[in-house]
Amino acid sequence: MFARPNSETACGMFTLPHILSLIACLMLVGLALYLSRKFDERKIKLTTKIMACVFTVWEIAKIIFKFAIDDAKYLDHWMPLYFCSLFICALWMCAYGGGRIYKLGESFVIGGCIIGGFAFLVVPATSLMDYPVYHFLSIHSMLFHSSMLYMGILYIWRLKLSLDLSAFKNYSIFVGFFGAVSIILNLMLDQNFMILTRPVNIPIEFLNVIANNVPWLYTIGVLILYIVIPFFTVEGILFIIKKQTLVRWFYEMSILWLSRKQGY
Repeated sequence: MFARPNSETACGMFTLPHILSLIACLMLVGLALYLSRKFDERKIKLTTKIMACVFTVWEIAKIIFKFAIDDAKYLDHWMPLYFCSLFICALWMCAYGGGRIYKLGESFVIGGCIIGGFAFLVVPATSLMDYPVYHFLSIHSMLFHSSMLYMGILYIWRLKLSLDLSAFKNYSIFVGFFGAVSIILNLMLDQNFMILTRPVNIPIEFLNVIANNVPWLYTIGVLILYIVIPFFTVEGILFIIKKQTLVRWFYEMSILWLSRKQGY
């Protein structure tokens, strides 16, 4: 469970252990949402505080483990400065922040966590590529990203939040700030924070071609994707859901009107 990287057969991507763990995580998210179906704002706030503390402690444990196995010589191997690790910062901002600070954190939870969490569960490009599925870091990654998915849905569902222009502005500022910090550190220290220097275990060859030949285009392109894709994908899903609800309402009203018209 605490073996060094590549000392045991890694879980890999789209293998049976990965698929089974993916199904288990999605079922866990579904169960958590079912148990949270009556949560009000106070309970969601408490849940956010608990998760902020739990995942901060767990992230510290992860960093200690990285140092223990001598995998900390590169900052980007242990410093939590990646798209999904921004979830921890967003949790603290939502749990204890107010005003604009809260809104910035909230925008990431609703705009980035659903797609970010789900994307990793489907394409686990980091821990599961180096460790077996039962390893500490694999379990950490799967539960961490499952929690991102859960919190994103919970906030939109129970707090009835919408991904409007204001939310997009806050989300862009939040992701853009950490993106800018990552780019500066990557240039100064030759790191790969937020995977803005080169792709990691991503089975899309043209990304590697762009990163090797036009690195600035890769960096800017990925940062734009971070800002645009997660937010507007969730907005599109919500639009489809609302449209189906509206169509269903018109259908039911039409049936009711016809029934009355015909005297049923």
